[in-house]
Amino acid sequence: MEFIESLLKPTAYPHPVKTIKLIQTHISWVFLTGEFVYKIKKPVDFGFLDFTTLEKRRYFCEEELRLNKRLSPDIYLEVIPVVKRNENFFFGGEGEIVDYAVKMKQLPKEACLTSLLEKGELNPAIMKEIAQFMADFYFKAEKNEEIESYGLPEKIEINIKENFDQTFPYIGCTISQEVYNALKEYSFSFLKDEKERFLKRISLGWIRDGHGDFHCGNIYYYDNKIYILDCIEFNKRFRYADVATDVAFLLMDLDFRQASSFGNYFLNTYLTQTNDFNLLGVLNFYKIYRAYVRGKISSFEINSKEIPSKQRAEAKERAEKYFNLAYSYLSSQKPFLLATTGLLGSGKSTIANALAAKIGAIVIRSDAVRKHLLGVKPEKHLYAPFGKGVYALEMIEKVYDSIFKIASEVLRYGFSVIIDASFSKEKYREKVRNLAEKMNCPYWFLYCQCDEEIMKKRLAEREKMGKDISNGYLALFLEFKRNFEPLTDPRHIVVNTAHPIDASVQAIVDILK
Repeated sequence: MEFIESLLKPTAYPHPVKTIKLIQTHISWVFLTGEFVYKIKKPVDFGFLDFTTLEKRRYFCEEELRLNKRLSPDIYLEVIPVVKRNENFFFGGEGEIVDYAVKMKQLPKEACLTSLLEKGELNPAIMKEIAQFMADFYFKAEKNEEIESYGLPEKIEINIKENFDQTFPYIGCTISQEVYNALKEYSFSFLKDEKERFLKRISLGWIRDGHGDFHCGNIYYYDNKIYILDCIEFNKRFRYADVATDVAFLLMDLDFRQASSFGNYFLNTYLTQTNDFNLLGVLNFYKIYRAYVRGKISSFEINSKEIPSKQRAEAKERAEKYFNLAYSYLSSQKPFLLATTGLLGSGKSTIANALAAKIGAIVIRSDAVRKHLLGVKPEKHLYAPFGKGVYALEMIEKVYDSIFKIASEVLRYGFSVIIDASFSKEKYREKVRNLAEKMNCPYWFLYCQCDEEIMKKRLAEREKMGKDISNGYLALFLEFKRNFEPLTDPRHIVVNTAHPIDASVQAIVDILK
């Protein structure tokens, strides 16, 4: 196209340009110049989006700028006109306006989560930071009566029906009849049979003006700062949704990239921050939905003649993988219940989180539950003497009651649970056994141990750093040790936390098998 070829010339830009790279999607032309990115919307109509007129493209460029400034204000700069002048096309300046583009700062490709994964540079700390960042975003994200209406099952059904209607032509191409039928049956049945779960999400206030396209390719970690790009601007019904849809998208994408452990670190940190364990009741439904949408979008690409044939072939293979991933979520395993126990500084939380990432379990951390009961952020420290304040018997009872209420709910949703608490008293351990019997699931205690001097050193370092959410501190250690009741339950696994964490986790996994 003459229009595109002209914009591939350095003279088309209002700043010096050495190299220009064009990336095409089914809805956009994206020009990378090294310092800045210019994104033009294609004049297409897919039903769920309509960019067919100049005015519509301008409006959605402005919406893209406004919405993305919520998460990356330093990256999204302005909407700039594309003009025709002397038979050539330019970004900005004098001339006839023929289109509009969103101008952004260009982040290094190496900073994208997909690249960090490929290079082996992604780590749990980054995923936890992203989870905290997004939890803060969702707490502040807009909600109102109109937005909340998009959490109604009948509204969600519109998206589900659209997915299956639009992918019907691809049966036998990117999706088999068997997979199509099974996913369709599940999706509509779940919406009908579990209607109360969706209504509960509305009453809890978790239907927000979110992101809508929250996956690895839109997340950047650069100069120790998080940037979330490319939120959905073209259709509010993809953005007005349960926050669970965004969470599910990232988890699904990490599953797709065979990096599920990082998804678990994100999920458990997010739950710690929000206390929104109810999200788990719809998480699998939305993971299926998100995988299916990605399969659909990739299927669309194989019909776009503007996209190179190699890219179309890759899109076909990718679509098949997404549909098969969605299908795999229909399978489930019987959950189990684990509970840590041990002295302060014995490594309970470290083991709980590392093991959860390995087996895909949900961690319920007593320190976080306590903070949420008191209405404070998990990061706020509430140090108190043994048996007083946050460690008073009345408060401890409330914390354990809340923990077991959450654990019962999570197990009912089909997730394995690791309760990260001290369980220093036999009466609280009895609650573990009772819950396991009630839920008809196996249980184990993880008895974390190591040399006393190591525990004291950990507590001193933790108190000095101030980053961990635990309220445990060195001055409590001896009193806590004196009041710790011996563990007599035979269903326990001794974990020496002085050993390498990977070896300890694998030893537990081998026993659980």
